[in-house]
Amino acid sequence: MRAAAWPAYAALAAVVLAGLYLRVRHNGYGLPYVYNIDEGSHFTNRAVAMFGGSADPGYFQNPSAFTYLVHLALRFRYGHGWPFGSFDGVVRLYGSGDPSPIYELARTLAALVCVAGVLGVYWVGRRLFGAREGLVAAAILSFAFLPVTYSRIAVTDVGTLLPVALSLYGAVRIRERGELRHYALAGAGAGLAIGFKYTAGLVLLPLLIAVAVRVRTDGAAAPLKGLAAGLAATVAAFFVTTPYFFIDFSDALRQLRGQATTAGDFPKVGQAHDNGFVYYLWSLTWGLGWGALAAALGGAVLLARRDPIRALLLVAFPLALFAYLSVQSRFFGRWLLPAYPVLALLAGYALVQAVGAVRALRPGGPAAAAALALLTALVLVQPIAADIRTASILGRTDTRQLARDFLVRRFPPSLRIVIEPAVPPRYYRRARPGHEASPRAKQFVRGFIRDIRETRVDYVTTLSPATIDRYRRAGFCLVMTMSVIRGRAENDALAPALAYYRRLERESRVIYHVSPYDPGVEHLRFNFDHSYDYYPTAFARPGPEVTLYRLSRCRQGYGPVPKGTGTPTGLAQ
Repeated sequence: MRAAAWPAYAALAAVVLAGLYLRVRHNGYGLPYVYNIDEGSHFTNRAVAMFGGSADPGYFQNPSAFTYLVHLALRFRYGHGWPFGSFDGVVRLYGSGDPSPIYELARTLAALVCVAGVLGVYWVGRRLFGAREGLVAAAILSFAFLPVTYSRIAVTDVGTLLPVALSLYGAVRIRERGELRHYALAGAGAGLAIGFKYTAGLVLLPLLIAVAVRVRTDGAAAPLKGLAAGLAATVAAFFVTTPYFFIDFSDALRQLRGQATTAGDFPKVGQAHDNGFVYYLWSLTWGLGWGALAAALGGAVLLARRDPIRALLLVAFPLALFAYLSVQSRFFGRWLLPAYPVLALLAGYALVQAVGAVRALRPGGPAAAAALALLTALVLVQPIAADIRTASILGRTDTRQLARDFLVRRFPPSLRIVIEPAVPPRYYRRARPGHEASPRAKQFVRGFIRDIRETRVDYVTTLSPATIDRYRRAGFCLVMTMSVIRGRAENDALAPALAYYRRLERESRVIYHVSPYDPGVEHLRFNFDHSYDYYPTAFARPGPEVTLYRLSRCRQGYGPVPKGTGTPTGLAQ
C-alpha cells in the first residue's frame, strides 16, 4: 500500500513545488515604493509595530492570525533562529530604511500558508474520496488564479484555505461516525478560519447541519455534547489567533461593526452598478477557471445523487458565503477565497468520476491514470496560462515606479505635487543611497487628498473644476493622475469629477505618460479586481496608466505649504 501511494506523493510534490514557484517568483515586485495598500496598512506594519513591546495590534477590522504569523517569522528571520531579544533593527529597517526584505518575507509566508492549504485539500480529498480525487483537487487549488494572486501579496485571505478544509472534513465525519474528535476538528478548523477571515465563520454551518443529522439518528444527548465541544474548540482556536478581540472586546466590536457597515452600506465608487451575484459568479470564471468551475458544479450534482447528505455538508458553506457576500454593497473576488477548497474538492471528484465512466479504461490502470492527468491538464490550461503570464508581468517595473523615477530625475526634493491616492505613503519619502531616510524627509509634498479610510469619502467624489484653482494658489503645478482613480469616476459617470479631468487636460500639458498595456491597447475599463491582479492579456507591466500634467499659469512651489493657502487637512503633507 505504501509503494502504491508513492506515485501520488510524487505528483503531489510536483504540484506543490510548481505552485510555490509561481507564487514566489518576482515576489519583490514594486518594492520599496509600490506595494498593495493592505500589505502596509493592515498586516505587515502591525507585525513590525509589535516589536515595540505590545502584542496588541490595536486593529480588528481583520483578525490577527496572519499578522502574528508575520511577526513570528520576523522574529526568527532577524533573530537568526532565536525568537527572543532586541529587534530594534527591524523597526529601523521598516521605518527609515529599505523595508523590501520584510515585505518579501511576509509575501513568502503568504505563499507557504497557501501551499499548506493545498496539502490540506489533498489530505481531505484522499480521506473523503480517494488519492486521485485528492491529487486533482490539490492541483486545481494550487494553480487556480485567485489563490495564486493573493499568495503573492502579504494579506490574510489564503490563510483560510487549510482550516476550512479541515473543518469541513470534521463535519462530514461527524455525520458518518460521530466521534468527539471530529466535533473538535470541525470546531477548531472553524476557529482558525475565523482567525484569518471573519466571514469564514460561515463554515460552522456544516457543523450545525451534521449535528442536526446526528440528533435525528442518535437522539440529542451525544450530538449536543459534541456540539458544545466543537464550539468550545472554535472559541479556543479563535482566541489563540486573535486574543485581543476578547481582551479589548468593546473596541473590537466597534471596529467590526464599522467594517460591516462599510462593506454593507457604502458602495465603492466605480462599483455602484454591479450586481453581487453576477460579480461573484463572474469572478469564478477566471479566479477558479471555466473548466474547474464546470467540474465543481458537476461534482456537486454527482455527489448529490450518490450521497445527498454529504453533498449538502460540502456545498452549504460555499453557497452561504456566496449569498452573504452577494448582498453586500462592495464586491471583491478574493472575499470568496474561503470557498475555493470546497470547489476544488468537488471538481476533483467530478474529474475522477468522468474518467471512471469510460468503460474502456480499467479502473486504477495506467491508461486511466493518463486519461485523468490529461483531463486535469485541460482544466488547468486557463489558470496556469494566467499564472505564468502574470508572474512575468510582475518582473517588470511598475508604471508608478517609472513615474516616480522620472520625477526624481527632473525635480528637486520637497516638490509640491498632487498624486492621486493609488500609492502607499512610502512613495512620498525621500531616500538617498546608503543613508537612512527619515519619515519626515519628503521627496514629494502632498495635499488636497482626503483620507478615504477615515472619512468613508472616495477621493474622486471630492473633485470639481474649482479644485484646480486651489492647486495654483498653493503652488501645486504638477498633477499625476492614474487610471485606477479616474476609472472610478468614469464608471459611475460622476459629473463634477469628469469636469475636473476635462479642465485639467485643457489647462495643462502632458510632460510624462506611461501605460501598462501592450502597444495598440489604449484603455481598459476600471475593475476592482482586474485593474490590480493584471489578469487581462492586455497588460504588459504592473500598475495603472499614469499621466503627469503641468498646469499652465502656475508658479511651482517647494517645501511645506504655508498656512492660509487653502490646502485641506487630509493625508500628511
